[in-house]
Amino acid sequence: MPTPHRLCAATLALAAAASTATAAPAAAAPCRNAEAAPGEVSDAALQRALRCVVNRERAHHGKRRLRRQRSLGEAARGHARDMVTRGYFAHERDGSTPASRLRDAGWDGIAAGETIAWGCGGLGEPRAIVDGWLGSPPHRDILLGRYRRAGVGVAAGAPYATDCPRAATWVLVAGRS
Repeated sequence: MPTPHRLCAATLALAAAASTATAAPAAAAPCRNAEAAPGEVSDAALQRALRCVVNRERAHHGKRRLRRQRSLGEAARGHARDMVTRGYFAHERDGSTPASRLRDAGWDGIAAGETIAWGCGGLGEPRAIVDGWLGSPPHRDILLGRYRRAGVGVAAGAPYATDCPRAATWVLVAGRS
């Protein structure tokens, strides 16, 4: 039976392959560091790259860009680090929910949505992560929805034990004031 790591990697690979064919217009003008991994560039550069890829997709679909928002970013970064440190992959764990993380970070908006992902090697790069989210209807709805603000978090490593030297765990929290 496949391990959770293998299933996640296979799911992201299939989603990336499926959405790459439809993402060509957004890929025509690449975002800097969209194919970088943790350790190759700073976390801030990776976060900007992921937000850039999301905003190119939003533009392709006639949506306004997601603007960076400090408290959403704080919640996203903390959750990405927590999943890697504690070894889990979920929106919730005992004592931590998306709502509690947003409240603790000072978010006072009216709506928010959270997407999480992790990948190994090329599947952990910003472009591949966004492709995977776009291939999943609930995650696609968050990326292309009515949200106007976003925060991105990335942590080097996988939420599970793996022998992948270039794993990355990602969280994007989108919100509306």
